[in-house]
Amino acid sequence: MNICVFGASGRTGLLIVFQALHQGHRVTAFARNAAKVTIRHQNLTVIEGELNDFDTLKRAVEGHDAVLCALGVDSRKPGTVLSEGTRSIIRAMEATGVKRLVCMSSAGILGNDAGFWFGKVIVPLFLKHVFADKRRQAEIIRNSTLEWVIVRPVGLTDSPKTGSYKINPGIPTSHTVPRSDVADFMIKCAADKKYDGSMPALSGR
Repeated sequence: MNICVFGASGRTGLLIVFQALHQGHRVTAFARNAAKVTIRHQNLTVIEGELNDFDTLKRAVEGHDAVLCALGVDSRKPGTVLSEGTRSIIRAMEATGVKRLVCMSSAGILGNDAGFWFGKVIVPLFLKHVFADKRRQAEIIRNSTLEWVIVRPVGLTDSPKTGSYKINPGIPTSHTVPRSDVADFMIKCAADKKYDGSMPALSGR
């Protein structure tokens, strides 16, 4: 497959790029700073650009079978990087006829799907604005004409890939999951339509 990865320089995005290349896919990695995509491979193309540069976005996604979005933010201040960035990606996909979008979000965006402590304490105190934008992002995706999957992982760790994780339609069954397993699942969703139009939660076993 030809896969385009947004957020490719992030910790999860790099794992998506690495695993997709290892599985034999051709990958286009989109990043604000191309130097942060440290992988080198004959089947990898790196495009540097901003999410508000529509022409560059179209060039990045055109001709791909699927777009995998692992955008993230460092700031906890109010912002629209995730929602508006994703809106721009969707516009570029629609303009170029690319249909499949797999987007990483977070457990907790449904309000009651990450446990009482996280949903009622952590999010309101520390992640209120980030999760507000994640919810806007999800709504934009759900209202699009694309074939989409929104993945809701629990707390991300840098543990090695297990290949063994739980997928639930509602409440996740553990508190952590390796980023490498999230990458594995997102790549699978690029081809497998089983979870289309849904928001599966991903957790470790």
